[in-house]
Amino acid sequence: MTMLTSERLAALADPDTGDVSAAIYTDEEVYRRELDAIFRTSWLFLGHESQLRKAGDFFTSYMAEDSVVVTRNRTGGISAFLNVCRHRGMKICRAELGNARAFQCTYHGWSYGLEGDLKAVPNQEAYGPDFALEDWAAIPVPRVESYKGMIFATWNTDAVDLIDYLGESAYYLDGVIDRLPGGSEVFGGIHKWVIDCNWKMPAEQFASDMYHAATSHVSAIAVNLPEDFDPLKHGLDQRDGVQYWSDEGHGGGYFLADKPNPAIWLHPRAKEWLISTYEEAEARLGAHRAAHVSGHNTIFPNFSWLAGTNTIRVWHPRGAGKIEVWAWTIVDSGAPADVKNAFRKGSLRAFGPSGLLEQDDGENWVEIQKTMQGSVSRDTTLCYRMALDAPIRRSEHSGAHEGPLFSDTAARNFYRRWSALMGSGLA
Repeated sequence: MTMLTSERLAALADPDTGDVSAAIYTDEEVYRRELDAIFRTSWLFLGHESQLRKAGDFFTSYMAEDSVVVTRNRTGGISAFLNVCRHRGMKICRAELGNARAFQCTYHGWSYGLEGDLKAVPNQEAYGPDFALEDWAAIPVPRVESYKGMIFATWNTDAVDLIDYLGESAYYLDGVIDRLPGGSEVFGGIHKWVIDCNWKMPAEQFASDMYHAATSHVSAIAVNLPEDFDPLKHGLDQRDGVQYWSDEGHGGGYFLADKPNPAIWLHPRAKEWLISTYEEAEARLGAHRAAHVSGHNTIFPNFSWLAGTNTIRVWHPRGAGKIEVWAWTIVDSGAPADVKNAFRKGSLRAFGPSGLLEQDDGENWVEIQKTMQGSVSRDTTLCYRMALDAPIRRSEHSGAHEGPLFSDTAARNFYRRWSALMGSGLA
């Protein structure tokens, strides 16, 4: 394996020309560098505050391949610490969620508090008089912040505040998580599944790629259309839309609309809710966000959501060629129970592990990963030149960069951020 130098890295992804090497999906050295340069420095999504309603509530999550425990501590704050016992490296907590007063490692019984502090060690006297519990606490995640219930964390003590990291993307995220008074909550648990692909494939697609929908999802969309629908008049490529992106690597896209036009695969009760609450949402968010109840989005590096469908997800990396998808359904907290359940059903029907559209995406990503294993395939240059010279403007609504919806611009911006972080510290 060749050494990853700044020159070699620059050759892997050139956002100015739109040329990207297929090796970024398969190279293990690139992947190991990503864990340090990207996932240890960026803000990463952990979960939602509605999963931690009272003191002692906890869930386990991941920051890339590092398992972490996230708790509602006794003072009402949120804590996160590395899920690694300081004795022999066993997980401190092996449960996915629950309520606890403390956590005990199942290997040798070391016990930790809700903030990761070491509380007790069996046969502590055998460690000698200089052994101090406070010296062997779990490794804390130094920065944990919430944005309207969305919990993010970073290992980077020098990172900008979360609100600054979200930047212009917060404007679009608000359209899902802050539509109505009372905010939002996750509903129906977490669906988790494994896909044999590189993490950047779905993250980049959700940031930039409306282009694939008319081809990849044509059969899934067709089964939801009325019999008199004329695709020549109303096809995806006939609709006006906007792609946006920010300097932090975030991006997304949506079709333009004057009123809510819920996704065709949503449950009827969910569609009814979006339409019936439009005026209230408009008063809170403005007409622009209230009307655009569909769209794809990514917050760099690996948190994505689909507005309207109300699925939020993390693409947890599990090596250069594997991800673990974690997906939640997010709903208005004040919605009736049947509406929340309707969103859950619609989200699963379209973008659950066996969803009509999710299967299309997963098959594409898996086949790409297989194809890129070839010696010649890994050296292939991929074309990210769509709308390379298109005019760029600033959104009058969010301040984000904007351009044509059918474009690779947000993807090129994704890789601009990727390259900047990957190159940091390289000779």
